[in-house]
Amino acid sequence: MTSRWNKARIAAALVVALPGPGWAQSSKVARSDAPATIALTGSDEPGASLRIDGVLVTGPARTPVAGASIYVYQTDAGGVYNPANPRDSDHPRIHGYLRTDRLGRYAFTTIRPGSYPNTTNPGHIHYQIVAPGYRDRIFEIVFEGDSLIPAQWLRDAAGDQSGVAVVRLERASGGGWRGVHDVVLRPERP
Repeated sequence: MTSRWNKARIAAALVVALPGPGWAQSSKVARSDAPATIALTGSDEPGASLRIDGVLVTGPARTPVAGASIYVYQTDAGGVYNPANPRDSDHPRIHGYLRTDRLGRYAFTTIRPGSYPNTTNPGHIHYQIVAPGYRDRIFEIVFEGDSLIPAQWLRDAAGDQSGVAVVRLERASGGGWRGVHDVVLRPERP
């Protein structure tokens, strides 16, 4: 049974990340006016704080992609997507919608996700990126130094279109962690 305190904490975390009234929660595309920087969790969320910054770019000149939709979601520090159904990644409690700014930048704060309970799957954050004129990108980031990352994932992460990326984290000045993950988008084929 979920306590009154837990229900309030969950509701507060959802208010931070949901895109607002009238928006279909099942959609994986951000509203056109979604911000470039969001908080996925409140300051009272258990776990180590984490900030991810990045830029969406395309082509050899690394031209910024403005206005791209980014949907991110993850587990909590205990590796649970949703208290009602811990492995329900279709209805995660911790998620958010962003749009890159005019320079292709995005950022979000959250907590470092945990590994699924009783598994050897590394903690990770899922991304779904949609931008007109570009191929959709669906992938996840994992964190350098996590002993649960399979060797094959480390090899796969070398490509800029891989389904997994390894992000180096550094200690943030105020505590917690900070990482950078730039994303390369490829134009749609004519």
